[in-house]
Amino acid sequence: MARQETWADMNGVWAVDGGGSGSIGPSSSMGRLVEGGRHQDCLNLSSLSRCGYDFKAPADIQTIAGGDDFLPNLIGTRAFQRLKDLRFLGGIDYCLVPRPNGSQLATRYTRQQHSLGVLRLAHLYCEKRQVNGRERQIICAAALLHDIGHPPLSHSMEPVFKDYLDLEHHKATEDIILGRVPLGKEVLDVLRSHNVDAEKVVSVIAEENGAIEGFFHGPINFDTMEGICRSYRYLHPRRAIPSPEDIAMAALNRKVEKDRETVDQFWIRKGKVYSQLIGSKKGVLADLACQAHLRLHVKRIGIEDYFGTERNIFRKLPSLRELLASPLMEQKVTKLVSGPIS
Repeated sequence: MARQETWADMNGVWAVDGGGSGSIGPSSSMGRLVEGGRHQDCLNLSSLSRCGYDFKAPADIQTIAGGDDFLPNLIGTRAFQRLKDLRFLGGIDYCLVPRPNGSQLATRYTRQQHSLGVLRLAHLYCEKRQVNGRERQIICAAALLHDIGHPPLSHSMEPVFKDYLDLEHHKATEDIILGRVPLGKEVLDVLRSHNVDAEKVVSVIAEENGAIEGFFHGPINFDTMEGICRSYRYLHPRRAIPSPEDIAMAALNRKVEKDRETVDQFWIRKGKVYSQLIGSKKGVLADLACQAHLRLHVKRIGIEDYFGTERNIFRKLPSLRELLASPLMEQKVTKLVSGPIS
């Protein structure tokens, strides 16, 4: 990734190289952590929530809800529960972890877990900025529902769904929240029963009018913070790094040198995630495998499949799951495509 990213603070803009080349902004003095006899990239340990962020269960809903049943009711909807059966990284998840067993090195994450993590960061924002009442409900609902419109296998299949059904996850998210599709009726009912304006929830997700300081669609946002930290664990499951909460706090504070270092190192890890994982040969081939299979069998697929689960997609396309989990996946998919894979 050669493109430049920027993050504005109160005193200007910090520019960093999104590709993780080390060409970062004003400074990048960095500490090192020795763990198990190995040096690990890490900042001052006093800033880390090393034991406080569980990627499998990132949010304490009872604490965040504060006795209100609004968020638990949203979580209980069929639309949100569907996210349990959508893997976080799409097709490559099944290549990286063909047989999950719950161990640290064989764990798949889901869109639901990620969404709960983004909720946790939105809750932190509300605490830090003293946001309460209806505005707090809207922000937390937006965080919880921001990925509600992802299809099975997410970005791996989305281009084909867009071509044949004219659906992609931004539009589908809006359709669900506003109750335009059957899957969204329950979500809209919950919002209405708590007098939460669904249009305002959609507006925050789209970050219209500069909502909440750019933390939904700015260069460094809650979705990216949580997603990059979660994805980095696929590359280095045992490496100690700042948690999504640490990064969010640094982005919210924006003042001291330690915060700047935290954000600098986050940009480098983001570049590594894209170059070594999402944009790797295996990642590109996994996406191609998903898209080729869906195009080949597109007559079997309807709009209900977009709003369905991966279990259902694999029932219709059993050979796809076998291919993604195969140790020969890269060789098999390479034969199906022409030109270089990068």
